[in-house]
Amino acid sequence: MMAKLGDIATYINGYAFKPQDWSDEGIPIIRIQDLTGNSYQANRYNGEYASKYEVNVGDVLISWSASLGVYIWHGEKAVLNQHIFKVVFDKERISKDFFVHQVGLILENAASDAHGATMKHLTKPVFDALPFYLPPYEKQCEIAEVLDKVTSLISLRKQQLAKLDELVKARFVEMFGDSVANTKNFPSTTLETVMTVFPQNGLYKPQTDYVQDDTGIPILRIDAFYNGKVTNWNTLKRLICSETEIDRYLLKENDIVINRVNSIEYLGKCAHIVGLKEKTVFESNMMRFHMDEKKVNAVYVTEVLCTEDIYRQILRRAKKSVNQASINQEDVKSLEILVPPLSLQNQFAAFVERVDQQKQTVQQSLEKLELMKKALMQEYFG
Repeated sequence: MMAKLGDIATYINGYAFKPQDWSDEGIPIIRIQDLTGNSYQANRYNGEYASKYEVNVGDVLISWSASLGVYIWHGEKAVLNQHIFKVVFDKERISKDFFVHQVGLILENAASDAHGATMKHLTKPVFDALPFYLPPYEKQCEIAEVLDKVTSLISLRKQQLAKLDELVKARFVEMFGDSVANTKNFPSTTLETVMTVFPQNGLYKPQTDYVQDDTGIPILRIDAFYNGKVTNWNTLKRLICSETEIDRYLLKENDIVINRVNSIEYLGKCAHIVGLKEKTVFESNMMRFHMDEKKVNAVYVTEVLCTEDIYRQILRRAKKSVNQASINQEDVKSLEILVPPLSLQNQFAAFVERVDQQKQTVQQSLEKLELMKKALMQEYFG
């Protein structure tokens, strides 16, 4: 049986809290960034509110503007901000888990139109009219149980990857000590003195030059790397480039890229370039540089660039505007790093390589599970 989202539940939009409503005390205000994990500090409210805006553990929430997603709230009692629906299951008997799985897919499909443009906003009439597969309750529970198991395994693999990342960071501190206090008395220098290729800004291309097929060449964007590494070379966007552009912006093995303009929390995000699959260029909001391999190991330098010490140095140099901040080539060249013996850096790089091999095994398992879940979602929901 097919239904429409508006026919199966009631969706209560949150309250439009203003900055003057915020407080250091009271209960949290749930904003979209609190659901997506991009919040660094919770806003709170210490006044009266209508009960319909109250959120408790287990409530289902849907963000419908800026970022489309569906979530089950696991935090403390809170109040709901605007641009988020609280779902009240008062029209049909529905399994929450079944609803969350299916609505997640519905929102993913709704987020892009036929031309590939990203939709950042769903009006209530459009949302209410979206189709929803509504089998008998027992069938809903069967489907949800299968999808819950696959989702749990996916979460487990992601936790394993995170633990391996933590292992690398622990080994780094063990080998090189506190970079601020310099507890092991290593000499220090600026990045400029240990570079062979100085920072270079990347390539800007309009959206019209991007392609949806396998023509053109891949371009590395900041959403494609995390924690010092490119997450998946096979999923990079592609675009048409001239030979001159390719020659100028071509990435090379052992390059390092660093984000030069972004919101302040992502400024300085970096990655070590290793495992290139084909000719690949890099976009304009990052810089590329190359280290002198006779003096430093790029794996070590990348890990240094991911430390809080470097982030604080970047903040001191950053030019800040309303919604973003930026650094320039001279800022990067002036960053100060410790330079342990090259042999010690190489030992660390060898350790990272061994951990990466373990991560690759876990990553392959994760990708298989994600493909399995995608196939199941297609089978269940079409």
